[in-house]
Amino acid sequence: MDKRYCSIKEVSQYTSLPTKTLYEWAGLGRIPSIKIGRRVLFDLSDIDSLMESLKRGSGQVERTANRIIGEVRADGV
Repeated sequence: MDKRYCSIKEVSQYTSLPTKTLYEWAGLGRIPSIKIGRRVLFDLSDIDSLMESLKRGSGQVERTANRIIGEVRADGV
């Protein structure tokens, strides 16, 4: 998208997240938003940053596997 500020429907298409989730996250302050009257707008640079922060790294799988293996070993199996 060439726009900086987008509506909730546009952000939903951009991220593949349901509008209901975006409204909820905006209301909770989990996602930065701008409220003008009844309209909610999102800065795409904020959306990109949020999505990047939610990305799972390849190390996550290894950490999870090591945690599970550690728990199994601790149980004496």
